[in-house]
Amino acid sequence: MALLSASVHDPSLSPSLMALTVDYELKSWRASALATHVVDWVLDFALRRSERAMLTPGRATELARRAVKITFGNGNDRGVPGEVLLHAVCRQFFGSDTVINKVWFKTASNDTYKGFDAVHCVHEGDELQLWLGEAKFYKSLTSAIRSVATDLNEHLDQDYLRSEFALIADKIDDDHPHGDELRRLMHPNTSLDEVFDRIVVPVFVAYESTVTAAHDHVCAEYREALEAEVRRAWIKFGNAIDSNLAVTVRLFLLPMASKKALTDALDEELTRWR
Repeated sequence: MALLSASVHDPSLSPSLMALTVDYELKSWRASALATHVVDWVLDFALRRSERAMLTPGRATELARRAVKITFGNGNDRGVPGEVLLHAVCRQFFGSDTVINKVWFKTASNDTYKGFDAVHCVHEGDELQLWLGEAKFYKSLTSAIRSVATDLNEHLDQDYLRSEFALIADKIDDDHPHGDELRRLMHPNTSLDEVFDRIVVPVFVAYESTVTAAHDHVCAEYREALEAEVRRAWIKFGNAIDSNLAVTVRLFLLPMASKKALTDALDEELTRWR
């Protein structure tokens, strides 16, 4: 059974809206459960398809430690939990396939790669969609939206996309089931008009929620207040981004009672793997 549930889902909106929650346990927001969920997804997040194929009882611990190390590194990149959760949401709710992961680009010194936070593909009917994700893990919703709006403008620029596609295409595994089609889409000879028709940008924003912090159990009042909050957030997001974007955008919100509670629980969870 999945931990994250879609408490609000409105695909009729543009951008579509999904709010994800972990709710409460014994009158506390489930920070520890969410931290465990992040770590549970690290293997799928960090390892290549060929590496995941080597997961055997004798190698599971070794590969898990390696995945934690390359994902969290020296701990300086505090946005990583958001990136892992974006990956999990795309995989869990939409059955996406990982194309590449930004951690594969990290240098030996764990320098942060500035690029898309997720590169996945999804079959929609007979068409292959290219999902280029952005993730924000913030205290302030307003700051997160401001940051992601800037990223969208930069990352969908023609020159930026061409540069990223050259990097991404070179990293696609030879045995990826959609490798040939993905490389064709990213080839310089393929018009961006065709590519834009295939691009979906999943935007994941984890933020501190006054509604989540003000409650200690799930009830009708909580659900109504949370839905009102995330719909206000959707309006704020829509006002911040370019209304003429040539791609499809999906907004995923994760309202947290406390960012610090989650990062503290995650630090405790990660000590077992370091």
